[in-house]
Amino acid sequence: MPKGKELLNKVPAITLLFWLAKLISTGLGESVSDYSSQIFGQQNQGLGELFTVGWSLSLFAIFLTLQFRSNRYRPVYYWLSVALLAVFGTFSADTFKSLTGLHYMETTAIFGALMLVSFAAWYLSTKDLSIHHITSHKKEAFYWLTVAFSFMLGTAAGDWLATARTGGYNVDPTGLNLGFLNTGLILGAVFIAILAYRAIRRPAQNSVSEIATFWLAYILTRPVGASFADYFGYDFHNGFLGNQGMSVIWLALFAVSLGVIVWQHAKQQSPVSDEVVDTESVKKVATK
Repeated sequence: MPKGKELLNKVPAITLLFWLAKLISTGLGESVSDYSSQIFGQQNQGLGELFTVGWSLSLFAIFLTLQFRSNRYRPVYYWLSVALLAVFGTFSADTFKSLTGLHYMETTAIFGALMLVSFAAWYLSTKDLSIHHITSHKKEAFYWLTVAFSFMLGTAAGDWLATARTGGYNVDPTGLNLGFLNTGLILGAVFIAILAYRAIRRPAQNSVSEIATFWLAYILTRPVGASFADYFGYDFHNGFLGNQGMSVIWLALFAVSLGVIVWQHAKQQSPVSDEVVDTESVKKVATK
């Protein structure tokens, strides 16, 4: 058992399964957030948004509290916190834009600046930006604060790229009009390129390159997952799947990925029961 404030590592290893689960959680967050906000119909959009904030923020607070109280990485607490933050983070970024009247380009810049401020405060407070060894509550608090800003930044950036300047339901004077599919494909290609760089070049752990590429990829998972969620929910075959259909699909994928993660974690944590036997010693005993 760890002593004092020192904890065992509170975050998962950065593997391909980690990135897959992260992408699924962002798609889940986008579809579920939209579906939940629309559940009371277009005439009661305000009620739907209040309902979405209520349940997603409450559940996020519960699982994040469990995550903080745990003395080690617990896959269920960690990944449910991420998935619920994907729902709440999506709504928070959209609400911030609506309340301030700012454009997507401006909100993207603001959330990007907030993320840089979070990094600076994290480093000045702990002298460490490691994303592999979160072993104190202070580091963990900065980690989750940065994660929250990454969701908001990814939401704003993805909408900025996808949204049209004129026509349609959701327009923005600064929008780049790439559409959901093109945004997902372009940013998805950048995301894959970053992962390829990390796999091929293998930057030293906790180096500037390693930390920077991790967070760039982490930010990109949000607009990539959300863009494909919106494309298949709204555009694919005239949106016959809708947010309801996509929510079911994402929930199923998330349940499978979380199940695999929990199984792998339990397997890694299980004690080794086989004993190593010195055959030479056995022979000596047998000959006595």
